[in-house]
Amino acid sequence: MKKISTLVALILIFATLLPFYFVRKHLIENEKPKVETIAAYPEPDFAKIMFLGLNAFTADLLFARSQYYYGSHYVTDRTYPLLEQMVRVVLALNPSLEYVIAFGDAAISSMRTEHAIESANSLLRLGHELYPDDYYYVFNQGYNYFIYLNDMEKAYPLMYQGASMKNAPQKVIWLVNHVATMGGGYRLGYEYTKDRLEKTKDKNMRDQFEKELRHFANLLFLSEAAEEYYKKYKKSPDRELKELVSSQLIEKIPEDVYGGEYYYDEGDRIVKTTTQGDRHYVQKQAEKQKKAEENGKKSEETGEKESAVEKENSEKSDK
Repeated sequence: MKKISTLVALILIFATLLPFYFVRKHLIENEKPKVETIAAYPEPDFAKIMFLGLNAFTADLLFARSQYYYGSHYVTDRTYPLLEQMVRVVLALNPSLEYVIAFGDAAISSMRTEHAIESANSLLRLGHELYPDDYYYVFNQGYNYFIYLNDMEKAYPLMYQGASMKNAPQKVIWLVNHVATMGGGYRLGYEYTKDRLEKTKDKNMRDQFEKELRHFANLLFLSEAAEEYYKKYKKSPDRELKELVSSQLIEKIPEDVYGGEYYYDEGDRIVKTTTQGDRHYVQKQAEKQKKAEENGKKSEETGEKESAVEKENSEKSDK
């Protein structure tokens, strides 16, 4: 009886090990699909109960995951639909991680769509609830409306409210006054992006801010040159800005870092660009690549047809 029991036990062990071996082999050889869905992240209030006792540790892990999510999408489509939810969960678990809000705001607002700006501002409103004395969370809501949506009706009251708070630096008040009196959108964008660049340590975020800084610097440079041209010649430069070069006010027209084209808007008397930021740039690059592939395919087909015609004509000549 003992021998039979041992034999049965051995058979059961081997029967268990065999499927385990093949399942393990399959998992190693085949990469598991990434699950990116809101359902993968709990609601903030539920998260506080779910991770009871390990909140701070879990918040750090989830923030690391949100940075990975941002980095992986930054090098592909540059859209971050889950980032707001991730940041909200992190803050629910550990409200002291204040820098997470600035990270989420900068990443989400870079998409430059109306929905993205509302999402970024939603995080800033949460930041204002958590840190009511910090001007940043009020001012930056207005900044986002102004820079990305050109909505002064929503932008100015928030920017003015933020700049009027006790801890607001003097240069923020100057920026708001500049916007109100001179419509200095590019100057505001340049100065504020420069300030954010100096404060951030994240590599991808620095890359984003450096690109935005060059973007605003080029628009400032060209708009100021166009204004100088207007004062000197009492007329607007041409739409393509070639007259700025021919009049030697500038040496050359800089390239738009996002792949757009600069042009002079005679109505607003400033230089604008066709670009819409990182997402637009990625889409444009994809369109160019697709067009190049299509042209290459057409050229190949045309070449094959021409070769066939030449061969046919050659055969007729031989005959």
